[in-house]
Amino acid sequence: MNRTSITSRWFLIPLIGLLCLMLGGCKEESAARSTLQLRMVSKEAAERSLVPQDTPLEVSRYVVEGEGPQGTTFSVMSTTQNLEVEGLLIGNWTITAVGQNSNGVDLVTGQATVNLTPEPSPVTIELDSLAGKGLLSIQLAWNALNVSDPSLQVNLTDEQGNTQVLSPTTNNMAEGSVTYSGHYSAGSYLLNAQLFSGGTAVAGCAEVVRIVGNRTTEGVITLQLDKYANIPSGLTLVNQLGVPVVCTILGISDTVNALQPVTVSLSAADTSNLAVDWYLDGVLIGAGLDCSFTPASGTHRLDVIAKGALKASSGSASISFTATVNGETGVPILVSTVQDNTGGMHIGIDAHAAFLPDGKILLASNQAQTIQVCRIVRDSLEVVHTYTAADGFCTSGITELLVDHASNRVVIADSVTPALTIYEYDIATSSLTKRLSRNNRYGYIVPGDLTFPYLTDLTLVRSSGILYGLHPLKDHVVETNFYVNAENDLYSDYYYTRYPQYNIPYAGMAISATGKSSALTLKENSMLKIFRQGTIVVPFTNPVEFNSGNTPYLNNVAEVKFLNDDNLMYATDNDVGRFTYANGTWEQMEVYSSGENGIGNMDGIVQLLPNPSGTKLYVLTPTTLLTFQCPSPSFAATHLDTKGLESYQASRMDMSLKQDMLVITSKSSSSLLLFRIP
Repeated sequence: MNRTSITSRWFLIPLIGLLCLMLGGCKEESAARSTLQLRMVSKEAAERSLVPQDTPLEVSRYVVEGEGPQGTTFSVMSTTQNLEVEGLLIGNWTITAVGQNSNGVDLVTGQATVNLTPEPSPVTIELDSLAGKGLLSIQLAWNALNVSDPSLQVNLTDEQGNTQVLSPTTNNMAEGSVTYSGHYSAGSYLLNAQLFSGGTAVAGCAEVVRIVGNRTTEGVITLQLDKYANIPSGLTLVNQLGVPVVCTILGISDTVNALQPVTVSLSAADTSNLAVDWYLDGVLIGAGLDCSFTPASGTHRLDVIAKGALKASSGSASISFTATVNGETGVPILVSTVQDNTGGMHIGIDAHAAFLPDGKILLASNQAQTIQVCRIVRDSLEVVHTYTAADGFCTSGITELLVDHASNRVVIADSVTPALTIYEYDIATSSLTKRLSRNNRYGYIVPGDLTFPYLTDLTLVRSSGILYGLHPLKDHVVETNFYVNAENDLYSDYYYTRYPQYNIPYAGMAISATGKSSALTLKENSMLKIFRQGTIVVPFTNPVEFNSGNTPYLNNVAEVKFLNDDNLMYATDNDVGRFTYANGTWEQMEVYSSGENGIGNMDGIVQLLPNPSGTKLYVLTPTTLLTFQCPSPSFAATHLDTKGLESYQASRMDMSLKQDMLVITSKSSSSLLLFRIP
């Protein structure tokens, strides 16, 4: 039986009642009292995404207190929603009920006012107000190595839609950790966070947070960067009265196609009273049971927030997935056009770009006169480091970039000093350090009495450590000792020149990876010279000459690249062809011409770029990017794809070490094109 206590502040009332009975002129005491029939209805849900630890959220008992006529009060505790309180004075009563969990923690409260009459009065109290204030302590963490210049935007929204921006209480942003703490009224909140790297949003989340009076809700949310996720599992959302509604996100897996629409949906036994919002990387992208979006490539987090009709009945779940660019293997797909001045990036016209060993991009802007290290973020670029002439860097008149992925050395050629400058790239810090610089003198003595205005077509033979560059005005190939550690050792007293000289500069140069075969072109003479090492193990020996007079499809031959020691690809203004070495001689093989046999426009070819295995060849013209397949062991080239670049006027391209990215720059457009390679 529930225990009831009644206290009167007026000690004369019992005496007056007794006198009335004795005189027969007053009503009986029972007529002055009544019975209160109470029923508590809880609007509390039991489960949340982030909740106080070791704090049950189910109401297991009720504390009911009342204040009535003449200052009388009562206090009763019940483990059921229905109870009766007898012997209360007739009149106006204010009844307060508090729902507690099994530990005596106040969870929810409600109040009602009732005018008691001689007949029992049934009263329903809705427990619709959450009790007290609680402490929220949330830590957001990420891999600091993957984010430069990080910043966070964190919002907390209550159930009435009021939003406040949170300020960190502990800020270890540089180490990839920020903590937010504060006291908030009990209830359910939406915690929405976005992580920025520079000006680019790289991760985010949306979580439902439950606050309970006098308790701490804490958790660590890890913002995933460049990690693969599992297939999403089922999720449970809590609706009214603690009855779980089992829901499942449909239409998405751990890997989806980037840059293509994805439609997801929320499936549940009863969705009639659910308000559903969808967040991608912390950004609201839709509402309702279904949501469609188009993800950029990379790792993403999809959050769903489902809110029931009752108070604090919100639930949340998250799914991480990876969006990959899919297509024909080896065929580049354009994912973004990065404009000049994006996030402090300097491109300008006549920019050079080359991939560094860790997948970042070295960007040289002749217009802005800067050298920048940039990382790829969500199909765009962000600046990690910027170097200028004030840092001792050669930043004007850049003619060539070359990155050696084996030694992490970078060489930059310029026409202003003019010089070759060698830098060392530190993968751990994504920084460049200047190491060596050679001037423009060369010849048969060291440093020589000849000079070059600049060098182009830089080609490194790793086995010998010799870096070769073309003189733009003479038929000279200039040597540099690349792997040395002292500037005096950079110079070589050897350079290649044919006697008698043509007095026409070479248009293109190629050396196979082992140095066994090499090639030079003379565009004005429509001549291709292919060399093969013999007893003298140096390039440019035992030449064989081909020209338009004795070999077809060589008119204005310029670009050359080796697929391997025995297969050479060449390009004229509008042809791509192959020479192969067999039985001691070089022989012309298949040739592809612009616009023929299903091949798109190849007019004005500016660059050939094979992949490291020589099984793919990329051909760049000002307006197109073509892909050829050259399968081993024959390495016979076949056309795979032609992509139009519209009016971009492309001039240079480079491919990442992993062969998954390709970048193109232009001599006339102040932007760059970023491709992913499936």
